[in-house]
Amino acid sequence: MQRRDKTDYIILHCSDTEDDGDTLQWPAIKRYHLSLGWSDVGYHFGVEERAGIVLLPGRDREAVGAHCRAGGRNRDSIGVCVVGQFDEDPPTPKIFAATVKALAWLCLFYDIPSKNVRGHREFEPNKTCPGEMWDLDHVRECVGLRTREVWPEGRHIALL
Repeated sequence: MQRRDKTDYIILHCSDTEDDGDTLQWPAIKRYHLSLGWSDVGYHFGVEERAGIVLLPGRDREAVGAHCRAGGRNRDSIGVCVVGQFDEDPPTPKIFAATVKALAWLCLFYDIPSKNVRGHREFEPNKTCPGEMWDLDHVRECVGLRTREVWPEGRHIALL
């Protein structure tokens, strides 16, 4: 797998799948991507709600993604997929909080400002991903607040 040269964005996606409440969906998403001839699932991380919230590994976090072709974003971003469909119903408070926590951690790890957390639809306007009910400005605000809780001076740290 080809490695990214830089990481400037975190792109939030949804799986656009219905949740049956019992079956972990992430393995099915990976199988689907593999059936397309891809080398791995297209996203670097998945977030799914089961008996708690689960942050699931996807493709190697340093590899070029397969989640947003527009503008060459696969080459300079991390893809995070929240399992579910969010065009009609918003994410649950648990999913929202866990997603913000994961995004904040990634911002700190890669030294990415919260303004560079984007929804897939912000690069591909013909899509609604991560779902119309995700308020992306609110996501960025919450991620920014969370990163400032960790680093009150407002600075980030690169851990690579």
